[in-house]
Amino acid sequence: MPNAFSDHLLTVLIPNYNYGEYIGKAIDSVMAQDYPAIELVVVDDGSTDNSVAEIQKKFAEDHNLQRTELIVLEQNRGKLGAINAALGHLNGEYLITLDSDDSLSVNYVSRCISELRQRRLGDPNLGFIYSDCNLVDKSGIVIDRGRSTAFDRDLVETLSFLPEPAVMLTRAFTEVAPFDETIRVGTKHHKWRRVVANGWTGYHIAEPLFNYRMHTNNISGIGQRIIAEAEKGGRGDRILSGYWKAVRG
Repeated sequence: MPNAFSDHLLTVLIPNYNYGEYIGKAIDSVMAQDYPAIELVVVDDGSTDNSVAEIQKKFAEDHNLQRTELIVLEQNRGKLGAINAALGHLNGEYLITLDSDDSLSVNYVSRCISELRQRRLGDPNLGFIYSDCNLVDKSGIVIDRGRSTAFDRDLVETLSFLPEPAVMLTRAFTEVAPFDETIRVGTKHHKWRRVVANGWTGYHIAEPLFNYRMHTNNISGIGQRIIAEAEKGGRGDRILSGYWKAVRG
């Protein structure tokens, strides 16, 4: 595992399992960023659909990324297993873990890194920046706005309100890795609890800066719930800690 990271470089890590339908859009959103120094590492977690072909097709397109890498796992290890498989391949000073069915706004990286750099001048324990999101359907049409909340260290223990794809210091991530591969639901909460318990704090941008895709195959079950509520006429901002699975104990 590297003990030094390239200054200003951002690594985007995408773990993927059978999301060939969406992975291309996730990669497109990384390639469209207005931040100039990005590497992209995709871990395919034993997919049985067309995911690997879709990823390879995207990597073959013209882009301005500094580096792309595809890691293919023969056996499915779960999201945390896929993340663990990439630990020795992260070269950036900064890191995003992007779910393969989600996507970033064009200025997501530049905005979040700018905030992180500026705010770390006054708080060296600040390790990550996160934002609200747009909840979109399978076709990318906005359903509602999804809200997180201001950072609260104690609240992290009981509520899963810190989203992927927060921008974080890579060392804040690798310091608490590897992660428990037996956890298959509530994976991001497991990660964030470790990061925060290690002394890092976060800052919330109360704006929707990424797209969180709602569909019937979301691991947490959030897609089915929100789609069903929207079809019944339920509209308005969603407090996402009420939908994301929390890991207890």
